[in-house]
Amino acid sequence: MDRSLKTRLVLGCAALVAVLSTLSARLLYLEAFRGERLSIAARAHYEDVVTLPARRGRIYDRSGELLARSQTVFTLAADPYHLRDPLLACIGLGKKEGVSPQEIRAKHLPEEIAAMYREYVADVLSGVLDQPRHEIARRLKSSGRGDVVLAKNLEDDFAGQIEALLTERGIRGVRLDPGERRYYPSPMSLTQVIGYVDEDGVGVSGIEKTFDEAMRGTPGKRHCERDRSRREIHAYRGPQTDPVPGRDVHLTIDMAVQTVVESELDAVIDRFRPAMVTAIFIDPRTSEVIAMASRPHFDLSTRKGIRGHEPVRRNPAVSDLYQPGSTFKIVPFGGAFDRGLANPSTEVDCHMGVYNLDGFVLADHHPYGRLTARMAFAKSSNIGAYLLARPLNKDGFHHYVKQFGFGERSGIELNGEHAGRVLPPQRWSATSFPSQVKGYEIAVTPIQMAMACAVVANGGVYRPPTIVKGVREDARGAAMVKGPERPERRVLSEKAARQVMQCMVETMGEYGTGTKGRVPGYTVAGKTGTARKHIERVGYVAGRYTASFVGFLPAENPRLLGLIVIDEPKASGPQVYGGAVAAPVFQSIAKRAVRILGIEPDRPEELVPEPAVPDSIPVAAVQTGGEVR
Repeated sequence: MDRSLKTRLVLGCAALVAVLSTLSARLLYLEAFRGERLSIAARAHYEDVVTLPARRGRIYDRSGELLARSQTVFTLAADPYHLRDPLLACIGLGKKEGVSPQEIRAKHLPEEIAAMYREYVADVLSGVLDQPRHEIARRLKSSGRGDVVLAKNLEDDFAGQIEALLTERGIRGVRLDPGERRYYPSPMSLTQVIGYVDEDGVGVSGIEKTFDEAMRGTPGKRHCERDRSRREIHAYRGPQTDPVPGRDVHLTIDMAVQTVVESELDAVIDRFRPAMVTAIFIDPRTSEVIAMASRPHFDLSTRKGIRGHEPVRRNPAVSDLYQPGSTFKIVPFGGAFDRGLANPSTEVDCHMGVYNLDGFVLADHHPYGRLTARMAFAKSSNIGAYLLARPLNKDGFHHYVKQFGFGERSGIELNGEHAGRVLPPQRWSATSFPSQVKGYEIAVTPIQMAMACAVVANGGVYRPPTIVKGVREDARGAAMVKGPERPERRVLSEKAARQVMQCMVETMGEYGTGTKGRVPGYTVAGKTGTARKHIERVGYVAGRYTASFVGFLPAENPRLLGLIVIDEPKASGPQVYGGAVAAPVFQSIAKRAVRILGIEPDRPEELVPEPAVPDSIPVAAVQTGGEVR
């Protein structure tokens, strides 16, 4: 061997040793100093953690009727990265043309293959999704890194058809992701109470929002490995933590009564075309809400308005303010009776309809002379109410206003509740006292007014309202869990509450303003109200009124209490008063509700057999005529 060859061999070996040594050093460095980081990066390409969504809790009424549940739906999404994968594209195009992937690769350039594959995918999906092919192709061409969502809320059977089609056509890079969608069996009933969730399944309003955390549950997770197409390799599934379903919410609502209430409100909307009408019915013994509804409302499945109205997604029963008018007179009469300043037989001079002895003018709709307190209440005399309450002084009267629950939230389990507007006495004007006695210069919510009346029905005790029986875990034998009891408070003595009740019964008699709210077979205690509507920064507007009625039955043993508030009924003259438009709605609802709830009549001698009326035919909502207020 000549010397030059030996030299070249030695140099070659040295170079090889140097290269191998460098590689060894590099490997040693990577293993010692970067091994863990690189291992994590490598695992990230094929390992994955799948979130297992928890089933959202369901909502039921008091008898177990389903009101809301979640159903599995799918989202069809495309991964632009995998759509550009040459191997996956060749497999799909080969399936289309009936040739091998190798032939597709040999016949076309990579850019052509990617474009042809997108067109193929768009063509297949456009038919099944009923979307324009060019629109799908445009979205698939997106240069973004995120997934391209092609369709949402696909139900299980339809998603199965798409899955089979994708497999049959050899399409990769398009997948179906499971998710949940809220389903409401009766999407146009109890809408503002139930509320709704957003696209992420988070409660936005109503019970859905108030109990969002309880109903959401706890998601689970599963460790898995994926292939280059991001499909799960089932043989390499790792440990799994199962999701914990959300808890179910049971309401105090009776859907049979709720249906009656909503049909009657629809009738009011059709006849009087008011801006708003709201009804609340409760069991005064427990303060449980049996029915609650407003019109206009919205469709839970679409969140759109109904019957041509704009959607009202808030709950006016707890969020909207109005001036209650004469229904508020239970407060001054209750305070006067409680302090022993008067009783139902006390006489008061109503000054023939005009009183001007205290530096202001107070008027009645009719000229009354001397009336007993009972009759002053029944005829809704503003002068009589003021003169009976005047000895309370403004501080004493304000005390009872607060004790009856005005100016503070009731705490009912619904979002958006307003506290109302009650000014402290130091901010009153010279006319604030008489104005508030007759239900002006004060703004209340319907739930506040209903609960104030419940004080009378409950023998003088304020018991906070509730619309939830409790929550229950999704497990056999799970107990119903109710939130902490909120304290009751005594507002009136039992004697004073009974005296106010007697005045309310008189209101429903021959000489009272509430005769159209009477229910045959039952002694009804009630009060009508009519208030000129007040507009912010405008003042009281002529010709625009809020008409209302509140009452309970049987008067001596109350089982059902109802409030009807009609905002701006399109009527004229006496027909716009609460006794003409609101009281008949209470009557129509109560006549059917007592049968549903099994409330025994206390005056059975008044009942006469009635012809059977199918439940599908609503009872007439409104009667007209007569002198009422």
